[in-house]
Amino acid sequence: MDRSDGKRRTLTQEVVEGILDIIKSGKVQVNEAIPTEGQIAQMFNVSRTAVREATRTLIAHGVLETRRGIGTFLRDPAPGPLRSPDLTTWSGSSKALMELLEFRMILEPQLAALAARRATDEDLAELKRCVIELEKGIARGIKPAEDLGFHLALARATHNGSLIDVAAMISRFYESDPYLPTSADVTEHDAIFEAVRKKNPTLAERKMRVHLDTLQALYSLRASS
Repeated sequence: MDRSDGKRRTLTQEVVEGILDIIKSGKVQVNEAIPTEGQIAQMFNVSRTAVREATRTLIAHGVLETRRGIGTFLRDPAPGPLRSPDLTTWSGSSKALMELLEFRMILEPQLAALAARRATDEDLAELKRCVIELEKGIARGIKPAEDLGFHLALARATHNGSLIDVAAMISRFYESDPYLPTSADVTEHDAIFEAVRKKNPTLAERKMRVHLDTLQALYSLRASS
């Protein structure tokens, strides 16, 4: 693993907080573009990589949104507790985690099925980008924002605000998960994406169940070790 990963993650958190401060100050209004990547990097004296990862985190939480060829815009300045971009919510409780996985097993297969019915070309492009970036992150030995981002992008593809909020709430419990994703996550995310791309709700539901079954088995094993 790159020995700078921990430092980069800390910088990413600092930039997230810095961007949120800009938003809270009222300098950027809803549907207005935030400062450019280069401007933010200069403001906080950080690399463009840290800015990019911070921006992706805030996009994943629904605070920002990217408009292709135009820039990154403020979507929701006050997302509330369900979508608060809190990066320190990992509880470490195996019981809480297993209960959360049960909840996800009830919710996410149906969410994936609905995404397969409603996903737009833009939704599909974002899902595929998340799969690609996850694979790149694993190759670098890090946990990229696109790991959780895939699940949030899938929720956004349902075009149901309540499902988006619930998916964002779930993601908060995994922000500080110490375990890195694996190549199996890439394979399973890609299988879900392909089912959504083919507009096959039954297949999307089944592939999501496979993914969650794998996670459930993995966390059970970790809890017992």
